[in-house]
Amino acid sequence: MQEEIYKTRSASIKQCELTDSFLLMYDQEEIAFKLCDLYAFRKSIMAFDIMELLESTAPDVEIIHLPHCDRFLVLSLREILEFRELLNGTFDTLALNSAVQKILRKNVFNF
Repeated sequence: MQEEIYKTRSASIKQCELTDSFLLMYDQEEIAFKLCDLYAFRKSIMAFDIMELLESTAPDVEIIHLPHCDRFLVLSLREILEFRELLNGTFDTLALNSAVQKILRKNVFNF
């Protein structure tokens, strides 16, 4: 079973309980991540200095290696910003879900 965690205009992340993985739906493709790979991907997206990219005379694309496979993403500045939103929303949702589960467990076992 797959449950959507967060969605932007052109990408989404779902959690798959059967494979214990996260599925990035982007550019009509599905890319599977384990949790540690998703963290590594987020770290690489967040590492870009947006101000440097805006001021740079270099091309307006960045190449990002996916941490768990031999694939690359070529992303524009707009796409990098969208991935930041997607990944921040995903991890915020996961943290909120974890906090809710913790409260529920605490309240259920305190009776």
